[in-house]
Amino acid sequence: MNSKINEGLRVCELFVTLDEKEMKSILDVLGPACETVDYKPGDHIFDQGEMSNKLYVIVSGQVVLQRTVNMGNKTTTWPLGLLGRGRAMGWSALLYGPRYSTASATCQKAAQVIAIDGARLRAALEANPVIGFKVMDKLAGMLGERLRAAYNTLDAHL
Repeated sequence: MNSKINEGLRVCELFVTLDEKEMKSILDVLGPACETVDYKPGDHIFDQGEMSNKLYVIVSGQVVLQRTVNMGNKTTTWPLGLLGRGRAMGWSALLYGPRYSTASATCQKAAQVIAIDGARLRAALEANPVIGFKVMDKLAGMLGERLRAAYNTLDAHL
């Protein structure tokens, strides 16, 4: 696995509670399931409603998450958060069943991200329940934070 992927995953919010041995076991399994992708400002990494099969980790740059909502006779797009280095997005890829993106991710600044095959990561987490619990616990906290941010955005605009 290349050093950029190794370093990017080690600082990712989903993996920060893993010790060195646990991180190495995840890195060993994920090697072929990871790739780095470069984006320019304005590029879409993923769009709301599309099938989600990759988890993304930001190595550098800034990405805005936004959600489009139908408000009766008009459609509005609201920002949910501005994400930078070490932040993960595209969490739907870790779930079972049909997985659709619940928001869109657009680069504010040039960005490099690690794209991880979600099914491969989920299989690795299932194979080691201790690591799986730690990662999914961080995921639950991350989702709670993003849900609160979405509620705050709604409150400010309604």
